[in-house]
Amino acid sequence: MKRLCFLFLIVSAFVACRNKNASNVSVSAQTFVVDANKHTVDSLIMNNNDTAFVVKNKVSDKDMGTKRAVYEIHVMFSNKKWPVLHFKNAIGADLYVAGDLDGDDEPELLLRPEWFNNCWSSINLFSLKEGGWRLVKFGGMYFCADQYPLPARIEKQNEKYYLITDTIINEKFVVDRKEIEF
Repeated sequence: MKRLCFLFLIVSAFVACRNKNASNVSVSAQTFVVDANKHTVDSLIMNNNDTAFVVKNKVSDKDMGTKRAVYEIHVMFSNKKWPVLHFKNAIGADLYVAGDLDGDDEPELLLRPEWFNNCWSSINLFSLKEGGWRLVKFGGMYFCADQYPLPARIEKQNEKYYLITDTIINEKFVVDRKEIEF
């Protein structure tokens, strides 16, 4: 009897969901099998409409970046039009959608990879070009006592955009502005 009810439910759902005027919509996205014993997924709310899902390998407390040959994360987005972003040498990430900086109606994205320790990281600006994420500009970032969090790392002056980076020169902390060119 349970099987008959289940079959009736499936057929009813199929008939109810049919629409003779439906148009074909194609959405492609890469799929990952997430093994709860091997992976974790962080969800990051990026703005009112978009969420990112960072798929990463579980890391043991004893691992300081020497247990695996490759540490890589995969960032998937709730916006299915955005492709998966793969990033090596990271065990997690902090993300920020910088908006459309180059006027092509596609977003730019800042990614700060996480590593095992240390307050220094890279800061990476990606632009969505021709169906994939392309690295546009990168630099260093000191994020532990950061006066420039990710949303403040893009600055506009005289119709030009700059990526704010950090470095140490002659034992002094220096903030630099690198022009972003697309």
